[in-house]
Amino acid sequence: MTTVYLYGCVGNFAGTGEFQWESPSIGSTHKFILFLAQEADSSQEENAARESARFGFSEVQVGVGKPIHVESLNEPQMHAFQKHYEGALVEGCSIVWYP
Repeated sequence: MTTVYLYGCVGNFAGTGEFQWESPSIGSTHKFILFLAQEADSSQEENAARESARFGFSEVQVGVGKPIHVESLNEPQMHAFQKHYEGALVEGCSIVWYP
């Protein structure tokens, strides 16, 4: 069964990612949340670091992952994260970065 885990991360944006997206400035450091769809029902920090690199982040510090409780996405303050949860299920991962 696929579960989406959330990983709190900090990393430098190197600009060499595999995806075209509205990314931060090259060389800047940012906190971000990685939404990662995974089969394992345990934190997978190494996988999260690899996926972060695909978005162009380097020198990433990854926190312990926690499964997202789908019901929480119905809360008004969580609506913005629904598309990232769905994106992780479809694409394998999604990212939210903070300026």
